[in-house]
Amino acid sequence: MSSVPVPLSSLTDALGVTPGQIDELLEPFVSAQVSRFDRRWQTQVWRQRYKVLRRLWRAPGHQGSLPQGRSVEVVQAEYGDVWSRWAFDRYDLRQASSDATPWLWRGQRLLANTLGATRWRQLLLIKAIERVRPKTVLEVGCGNGINLLLLACRFPDIAFTGIELTAEGHAAAQSFQQTHALLPEHLQAFAPQPLADLQGFRRVRFVQGSATELPFENGAFDMAITVLALEQMEQIRARALAEIARVVRSHALMIEPFRDVNRGFWQRLNVDRRNYFRGSIGELADHGLRPQVACADFPQKYILRAALVLSERVNQPSG
Repeated sequence: MSSVPVPLSSLTDALGVTPGQIDELLEPFVSAQVSRFDRRWQTQVWRQRYKVLRRLWRAPGHQGSLPQGRSVEVVQAEYGDVWSRWAFDRYDLRQASSDATPWLWRGQRLLANTLGATRWRQLLLIKAIERVRPKTVLEVGCGNGINLLLLACRFPDIAFTGIELTAEGHAAAQSFQQTHALLPEHLQAFAPQPLADLQGFRRVRFVQGSATELPFENGAFDMAITVLALEQMEQIRARALAEIARVVRSHALMIEPFRDVNRGFWQRLNVDRRNYFRGSIGELADHGLRPQVACADFPQKYILRAALVLSERVNQPSG
């Protein structure tokens, strides 16, 4: 497989997103800015390291070889449980600073709620869509649909589709559409930029299915997006990437834990023991996806980093 190095550029250069914009969106979710030796930081860091080591101790049979990835059944059970218990009122900014975990950002150590990342990543999705200007967008692994529910209110003229493996995530997205006539006020406040149509979310098409067999025709969408969905697909990585490339006519945007940005000891150990996505940015070219820009200058989890990669589809599929 190809592993051609892809240089990282800045979000400002690539998408026009400034650090100040991210700061503003993240601020409600930050409970503390701390030093490396702060007891709260040390406690959280060692708690995460302990979880990684515990998985290592429980897997002696691998004898130094890497596991082949999390099975579809494991992912389905884990995230089915998550989405069955998830409530959309968790996106309320008034609850934003609870459940803090360690993040690194601009040389600072932050204790912040992970939902803050959902908010500033939404801005990255908006800017990428404005750059590509698609008419149809597919999100693979859309979970409870939060990304598309907000994007559809920002871009009412774009046809959005989401596909989700779990019945629980699919049901949560559809239930939200059926329950609300207008986007609730707390989600309007959660959105990073003004919304054009508060009923736009009702037009999103949600489908239950697997990334290995996307139920769409070749080149059905101008753009596909994934947000920490490939993270769970190491076992089916090649098939999922091939399917995404097959249904895309123009561009693919991925915010994923590419190997390129997880070279630190604890990050690599976490990825290997959790059986997370281990693909590189350069490998996308093997599937007809040519990276145009790659960025990683945004807030990062201590234990798992991510990169944003916008790729152009080459050798477009026929039919």
